[in-house]
Amino acid sequence: AMVDILAKQEPEGIAQVQVFVSELRRITLLWDELWLGTLVQHHAVVARRIAQLETEVLRVDDNPHLSPTEKDRLVAEKHRTILKPILFVLEQLHAITSVTAETPHEVWFQEKFGGDIAEALEKLRCPADPRKPGDAWSALKRLQLKLQQRATKRSAYSLRMSEVSPTLAGLRDTQISMPGRRAVLTVAAIHDHIAVLPTKTKPKKLVFQGSDGKPYTYLFKGLEDLHLDERIMQFLGIANTMLRGSGYQARHYAVVPLGVRSGLISWVEGVTPLFSLYKRWQQRQASINQSTVMRPSEVFYSKLNPLLKDCDVSKPENRSEWPLPVLKQVLKELMQETPTYLLSRELWCDSVNVGGWWQSTKLYSTSLAVMSIIGYIIGLGDRHLDNVLVDLTTGQVVHIDYNVCFEKGKTLRVPEKVPFRLTPNLRAALGVT
Repeated sequence: AMVDILAKQEPEGIAQVQVFVSELRRITLLWDELWLGTLVQHHAVVARRIAQLETEVLRVDDNPHLSPTEKDRLVAEKHRTILKPILFVLEQLHAITSVTAETPHEVWFQEKFGGDIAEALEKLRCPADPRKPGDAWSALKRLQLKLQQRATKRSAYSLRMSEVSPTLAGLRDTQISMPGRRAVLTVAAIHDHIAVLPTKTKPKKLVFQGSDGKPYTYLFKGLEDLHLDERIMQFLGIANTMLRGSGYQARHYAVVPLGVRSGLISWVEGVTPLFSLYKRWQQRQASINQSTVMRPSEVFYSKLNPLLKDCDVSKPENRSEWPLPVLKQVLKELMQETPTYLLSRELWCDSVNVGGWWQSTKLYSTSLAVMSIIGYIIGLGDRHLDNVLVDLTTGQVVHIDYNVCFEKGKTLRVPEKVPFRLTPNLRAALGVT
């Protein structure tokens, strides 16, 4: 293999890279994150299987041709059969997190949750009363609640490298090339502080100290194949070469896949997600009205549900039954309530003078146009407000997360139908027309 050949030529360098990648994969999903993610992911499946099991129990108990012993045997057998796939997944996960702990964080997890997990699995495997499957699952529900309570604490979004990977924390003056950098630059050390982003896959913000003495920040993402993102970045580079001299440019960044399940993304400095502008406006309104800040989904359903009730929609959870006029009415109400100046005022306030504002507005307009057309060409979807960033100082628009590409958005459960995002706030920031 190529790695073996390289290892003969540069044994120390290759060994360091192998340890580096291996330890990064260790922190992709920490054990507590892995258990919580698995329990949340299988919650709906478990609910359906428990309902199915309860129905089967009633059928068995209502059968007059079976003796009490036969009924007990059948109920126990159905319990094993229906919950077997769930139990298999959890036992596999338990096997992963029951090995000898190698880091302080793994030791903490086993001491804090190891006993609860073993007890919960035993209750699921050998229930006290197979006729009450909900009781057998209750211990795992309590475990999920404990993990969720910890995950929502502020401390859960800040980790120490020395606790989750002492090996990475101890690296010094390595021969590892700084990821995504063309210059001759190596990793001299890794900062101890890790910031965890509060999204589904728990990506982690890492800072590497370069051999030039400067810090280099990366987002380490797990459970995702970043090869597509890497290719799109190459495409943006080619587009910039073609557009050279025209004043148009697509801002891009380095993406370094570490296999098919994780990778490093160079942190884009000085940019603000559009969602944070909307969130700040929400917080100001809540402070004025002395109310709580609602999530976007809560705002949407607070308007939708009463209208669905007025239209006598029998199954509001079934999106296919939502009348189109109702959706249009909800959209109009939301647009009327949300100001269109959120982005334009930020660009104005970040400008030193009128000349600066004019320059940032022009760059905003051209970069928005370039990224909209490139997004249309590659069929880019999933353009929610956290995936569109703006450098408020220069006005440049930056897109992140290219996982939904090549018209994949049209095949989602809720299909995306627009070619690119050009909502009122984006239009209003284009300047004087």
